Amino acid sequence: MLAAIRQARVTHVVTVPDTHQRTLLDLLAVSPEPELITVCTEDEAMGVNLGLFLGGQRPMLLIQNSGFYAAMNTIRGLSLDARAPACMLIGEFLRDPAVAPADHATRLVNLLEPTLQTWKIPYHRLDGPGDLAAIPQAMDEAWRDRKPVALLVGAPTAEPA
Repeated sequence: MLAAIRQARVTHVVTVPDTHQRTLLDLLAVSPEPELITVCTEDEAMGVNLGLFLGGQRPMLLIQNSGFYAAMNTIRGLSLDARAPACMLIGEFLRDPAVAPADHATRLVNLLEPTLQTWKIPYHRLDGPGDLAAIPQAMDEAWRDRKPVALLVGAPTAEPA
């Protein structure tokens, strides 16, 4: 994932720490690039994302599905309405990768895709190594169209075998 993030020319990863993506966060913490910025809330992450964008940088957000729901009004205001690009790497906390998201027992998981569809936020699934090409594609789409784009991380990240 880190190689794909670098390939996407990400300058900063703005995060509210996500246990689902812990190994990626650990790699980012010791990596000189992209710069890791840790904030307290997803609303704050969206504001930092906007500031970095306005300052000529190319940030990405790394958040959790529950945080996405918490920040929906800010995502609407700063990305959908103000047209600031926001590429969101969203960890699907509580998701069992063996179960299709729509069939999942928890609303935290089974409502994510319908919510993104309702808000017309395009999304890409990252369910395995073969899906990593979606990261640079999503960043390019967010920047080209100046909108939010989501990358859904279905399984917890892990160190390479």
